[in-house]
Amino acid sequence: MLLTIFSTFASETWGAGTILGTGLLLGLLLALALSSQRWLLWYLFGGMAYWLAVEAIHSLLSYWLVLSEWHNYVVAMGISWLPLAAWVLYRALRYEDVSRTVHEQRELQAARYIEHTPVYDDDYQPRFQ
Repeated sequence: MLLTIFSTFASETWGAGTILGTGLLLGLLLALALSSQRWLLWYLFGGMAYWLAVEAIHSLLSYWLVLSEWHNYVVAMGISWLPLAAWVLYRALRYEDVSRTVHEQRELQAARYIEHTPVYDDDYQPRFQ
């Protein structure tokens, strides 16, 4: 999408469709930025940044390795998923029951927890029934 928009900036003639499409795109982005749903822009920009990173990895792989275009994209996507896999593994080992430290902390909290049960005298009469 961005490459198409940027390539139209470099061309000398702007047709009516190009002007209309670019105006609609900029208008929708502006409307989204001014609305209460502006957090969606972070997903949009994050997705574009992610794909630019995949393209950068792909171009490096194309320069270094002698693979087909398709195989380079598959390897680039796999490399781009490595930080996500490392983060998920870290979270699983740090915060879930897989971690021995968290399991021991939960056992200590359970041992300190005393259930509150009121103790009444034998002649206790409740106010309201």
